[in-house]
Amino acid sequence: MKKSLLLFFAIIPCFLHSSAFAQETNKLTYYFGAGPTIDGNGGLLGVNVNNELNFRLGKRTSLNPSLTFYQSIGYLNEREKLSNDNSSGLFTNLTFKYDVFKTKNDFRVSLAFGPSFQIGSENGYGGSYLVYDDVENYYVDIKNVERFIRLGYTQQVIFDWKSKNENRRNSAMVSMSSFGGYWPWYLMATYRMGFKLK
Repeated sequence: MKKSLLLFFAIIPCFLHSSAFAQETNKLTYYFGAGPTIDGNGGLLGVNVNNELNFRLGKRTSLNPSLTFYQSIGYLNEREKLSNDNSSGLFTNLTFKYDVFKTKNDFRVSLAFGPSFQIGSENGYGGSYLVYDDVENYYVDIKNVERFIRLGYTQQVIFDWKSKNENRRNSAMVSMSSFGGYWPWYLMATYRMGFKLK
């Protein structure tokens, strides 16, 4: 596992360096945005902040390295609202995107897929045990803490359209990140603004 992670990190800088030179005649766009997230494994609701570079490879294809931060803010169920469960993560994705639909006004619907590397953690209620004391007996809660350094994959549906400013783009993205055979572990909806760099 460690060897595959090292190889993954070694390939990304080489690829980005070569892609930068390939972009001399192509458009490069930076996207920044935020939106809600659902941690499907723990039933937690959270927020995500997304950064992405769009390297246009052709008329309908692009390669997109991104960095996303996620933090939970509470439970989806009212009955769980007293719990202190928490999850967070930093995701590095590298996706290949294809525009499946494009209009004359440059409204695009795209599909993207690629590897997702996560560093994160989650903690939750793991039960309790009774402590016997000379004065009184009391319960002590057990906290389960799990830390993640793992490689999975992400699938995305992206809606992208022109802004009134020629150097801006608008984008709405739904992404599903999966790890350990669980699909989708994280479901994210993100509104983004794009800034043309080249």
